[in-house]
Order: sequence, then C-alpha cells, then structure tokens
Amino acid sequence: MKEKLGIKLRKFSRICPITGYREESIKVGSPVIVQTDRGVEFGEIITLSAGTSRALSRDVRLKKVLRYATPDDVEKERQMQEREAQALQAAAQKIKEYELPIKVINLEYLFDDSRLIIYYRNKGNSDKPPVLRDLARDLSVTLSARVDLRQVSPRDDARLLGGLGPCGRSLCCSVWLDKPKHVTVRMAKDQGLAISPTKTSGVCGRLLCCLEYEYEKPTQRGGKENAKN
Repeated sequence: MKEKLGIKLRKFSRICPITGYREESIKVGSPVIVQTDRGVEFGEIITLSAGTSRALSRDVRLKKVLRYATPDDVEKERQMQEREAQALQAAAQKIKEYELPIKVINLEYLFDDSRLIIYYRNKGNSDKPPVLRDLARDLSVTLSARVDLRQVSPRDDARLLGGLGPCGRSLCCSVWLDKPKHVTVRMAKDQGLAISPTKTSGVCGRLLCCLEYEYEKPTQRGGKENAKN
C-alpha cells in the first residue's frame, strides 16, 4: 500500500501533507526547506500513520518543497532555537514595560527571518488595538524582525507548550488532536465522575478532552438498549 507522506514543521508539531511523491524516491526522515502560505520554513519529511490525519495542520498550508536542507540550514535551525529563547525574554520584558496584562506563551521565527510570530494569552483587558500595535512596532525594532502578535485561548496555551496529562501521556492537543473537543459537565456526570480540578480538568484548566471519548450520547445508548431487546 502506498504510504502517505507529510512535512512536520519545526514548531508545535504542525504536520502538512504532501502529494505527488513516492516514498522510494524521497528521503523520509530528512530535513527540508519548504514554502508555506506564511513564508519559507524548516521541516522534516515523515510518513503519516493511520491516525496522523487528525493532526494535520489547519492554520498553515504547504505550497511546495523547495529543497533538502543543507548542513548550514540545520545549523541555522539550531541557532534559531537560541534566538527564540532570547526573543522570549526580550518580549516578556517589553510587555512588562507596557504594563499590559498579557503573557507570552511561545514564539517562532520563520526560517527566512521574514517574521516573528508571538503567541500570547490575555489575562485582562488588553485588547486595545492601538496599544498592541505600538507593542508590535516596538518589539519589531528591539528584535529586528517583523512581529505578529497572536492571541491564543487556554486550550491553545496547552497545545503550544505541550506537557503530560493526568494519564501520564503527552497532551492529545499537542500531539494529534487538531481541534479541541466540545466537552460538557453533563458528559462527566453521565460517566459517574465527580467534577474535580485534579481529576476532570486538563493542564489548560478546562474539562479534559478525553471525557468525550468515553461518552455515549443518549441516542447511542438508546440504540444499544433497543438492540438488546
């Protein structure tokens, strides 16, 4: 059976599918330079497993694979990680100077240095476009890059940072879950679970997405009962 291939981008486990290539003619596991709708990016060729389709990126679209990465490209990617760590500190300091109630969650440079995307979480009334524009402009000067500020939700916070869930496994949202599940208190109660921050909430502070996996809708339960009768 023909294997499906994809490009795993360098940050946040984003995966973009690729078509028109045969596995025997392309070096799976090799680093590559690709063009996306955001710009030039660094990634790795991977084979998509049966469940990977659910983890395909929804916010980045692959345009084409430009070339295999050179040793210089790989070294640049390593240096970018160091630059991002420095930029994270600089951004946090600049936000403190502006006295804005926002928290930087993570950030990423595009490989061609055309843009620095900063993901932040709003902890108060900071949705004031003029102030945010001033902050972005100031950060652009400080970090010598075009800066895009993108607000994220608590669930996106967990997805971008990653980590381990109560089950001891990597967070579903950071590994394969492309879209947060719609989970309600009713789902937990119908499974006989008491609502508890330590037992039914994820690291994002919201109800665990996996509560939906074991939940049977009333229509499903009714169908099973009718089948027995």
